[in-house]
Amino acid sequence: MSEQVAEQVDQPTAPLETPAEVAQGGSGNDFLTSLPDEIREHPSLAPIKDVENLARSFVNAQRLIGADKLPIPANPTDEDLDSIYSRLGRPESPEGYEIKADGNIIDEQVAADYSELAHKLRLSPQQAEGILDYYKSSIEQTAQGMQVDVEAQAAETEATLRQEWGKAYDQKIMDAKNVFRDFGAEDMLEMQLADGTLIGNHPEFIKAFANIAEFKQSATSEDTIGEATQNRALTPKQAQAEIDSIMNDKTHAYWDRKNAVGRQAAIDRMQELMSMLHD
Repeated sequence: MSEQVAEQVDQPTAPLETPAEVAQGGSGNDFLTSLPDEIREHPSLAPIKDVENLARSFVNAQRLIGADKLPIPANPTDEDLDSIYSRLGRPESPEGYEIKADGNIIDEQVAADYSELAHKLRLSPQQAEGILDYYKSSIEQTAQGMQVDVEAQAAETEATLRQEWGKAYDQKIMDAKNVFRDFGAEDMLEMQLADGTLIGNHPEFIKAFANIAEFKQSATSEDTIGEATQNRALTPKQAQAEIDSIMNDKTHAYWDRKNAVGRQAAIDRMQELMSMLHD
C-alpha cells in the first residue's frame, strides 16, 4: 500500500500553462490543420488560437446576426460622418432641433444660429439641448452674481457717503440725480468702470455731480443763496465751516445782545448747525 502511494507521489505532473501561453494557444490542438485548404488560410481565422477561441467567436457572431450594424470606415469622409451621425440621431436639418427663444437669454437669432452650429457639429437633439441648458444655467448664475455685486457696491457707497455727508445725504443725492437728469445723462448710471463698479454706485462720481449741483446753486443771487442755505441740510464739514465763520465774526447777530430777535435766530441756527455735525 505504501509503495503505491509513493509511486503516485513520484509521478511527474503536467506543466501548468501561464495566461500568456493560453492566449497564444498554449498546448491546445492545432485545429487549423483539420480544416479544408480553401478556408484554412482565411485571414479571419488568423487571430484564433484554439477551439475555445473559435467557439467564442462563433457565439459573438451569432449575437450580431440580425442586429442593426453601424459600419465605421477607417478614414471616413464628411459624407460618411453625416450618414453615421444621422443614424445616431442628428436631424436632417437645423430646424429639426426645435430650439425655442425664451425672450431672455435666447432670442430668435441666437436660436437660429445655435441650431445651425449644432447641425454642423452633427449633434443629436439631446446633446444640443444639454449643451444649451448648461449655457443658460451658466449665464443665469453669472447674472445673479453680478446682481449681488451691484447691490453690495450700492450698500457700501451709501454707507460711505452717509458717514461723510451726515444729514445732508438725502439732499446731496437728490441734487446729484437732478444734475444727471438735467444733462440727460441718467443712462450713464448703468455704465461699468474698469473695475466692474457701476458709475451710479461710485462714491467719487456721485460726489462730483453733487459738487456740480452745489456750484449751480452758488451761481444764483446772494439773496437766493442766503435763503436756500438756511433751508438746506449741510454736510458736517460745511456745518463746521459755518460755525467757525459765526464764531469768528464778532459782528454777527449771534454776538449782538441788543438785537434779541436777530440773536435768537442766530442761536437757533447755531443749534441747527451743531446737530448737523452728528448724524
